[in-house]
Amino acid sequence: MRVLISGAGIAGLSCALALSRLGWDVTVVECAPAPRRGGYMIDFFGPGWRAADRLGVLEPLRRHGRLYAAARYVDLAGRTTGRLRLDSFLRAARGRYFSVLRPEIEDVLRGALPPQVELRHGRTMTAVEQRAGAEPVRVTLDDGTTLSGDLLLAADGLHSGVRRLVVGPEDDVVRPLGYTVAAFTCPAPELARRLGDEVHLTDTTGGQVGLFALDAGRPGRPGDGSGRVSAFVVTAADRLPDDPVAATRAELRRHGRVAAPLVDLVPADLYLDSVAQTVLPRWRYGRVLLVGDAAHAVSLLAGQGASLAVAGATALADQLRRTDDLDSALAAHETSWRSVVEPVQRAGRRAAAAFVPRTRWDQLARRTVVAASGLPLVNGRLAASLTGAPTH
Repeated sequence: MRVLISGAGIAGLSCALALSRLGWDVTVVECAPAPRRGGYMIDFFGPGWRAADRLGVLEPLRRHGRLYAAARYVDLAGRTTGRLRLDSFLRAARGRYFSVLRPEIEDVLRGALPPQVELRHGRTMTAVEQRAGAEPVRVTLDDGTTLSGDLLLAADGLHSGVRRLVVGPEDDVVRPLGYTVAAFTCPAPELARRLGDEVHLTDTTGGQVGLFALDAGRPGRPGDGSGRVSAFVVTAADRLPDDPVAATRAELRRHGRVAAPLVDLVPADLYLDSVAQTVLPRWRYGRVLLVGDAAHAVSLLAGQGASLAVAGATALADQLRRTDDLDSALAAHETSWRSVVEPVQRAGRRAAAAFVPRTRWDQLARRTVVAASGLPLVNGRLAASLTGAPTH
């Protein structure tokens, strides 16, 4: 059996690894000319933990992972307005929790691929052809090359090109949540020293900046001493800015003292996208299956996109292992996997106002919750709700 995969992100690489373990021939087509380095810090927990272990990549991921002591909220003057201890999150997740940069996850997955998996960078699928019955699906690349396979996986993200070819315009299936997110890493040794082993989150309305010292949170595993900081900048906005760098600098200035050192360090190649979800009535179109964010983006606000991408790959492989009937396997996968991702999507929509308060009242409500998190019962239930763990 042969599978073609569009996209070499977390979902695509996870599927490539999982299906190669089944003995499938795997070809991955990625539009970027080389592995992307942009992206933001991800909290890795939930269903992806066991899936990563099954794929043999959990320990390498943990070596890249960081465990920060707390999330500290700060106002425009840099004063602390609240603090969430992260030890409760660890307990709620039964120790199955760490923070890791998105490119680091991709590096680990890519490094685990067997040599027979073919990776084609710098190429885009421009046409998809399917015939009735069990005929192979054929794709045409932007250089005129044609490929065929028993299955085509669209793992090319929120703005999936394959989904557009097979399903139609993304306006019909992508639901913006009213925010944009920018992310970058840069050397900022003095800021990194001040951040220490705590994540700093700005306590303002209409947006949020999150700052992580990359050499911190790794006891016994010193960093490279570069003093790098990872930053994400979420802005309440309905459209992407025309000038991403200028807009990100302006937003950093708006968030006051803690974000100010990064204003002149915003790189030209920063990551920028809408915060959105993907909602489709079905993910399977003949021998084409949408996976990961192309099928069910849960958004940055839900916090489990990477975990679901890894777990979704092993879930698909499990269904393919159970039967030689490809159509039955794909149908069973969609039915079972929807029951996993749809509750996470609903939670992501509910989390929007708390994550990025738009009004003063929303901000005060979040401060109240953060303050109450100092109480053991509240702290445990809050952590459990965010990690998906049971509260008792």
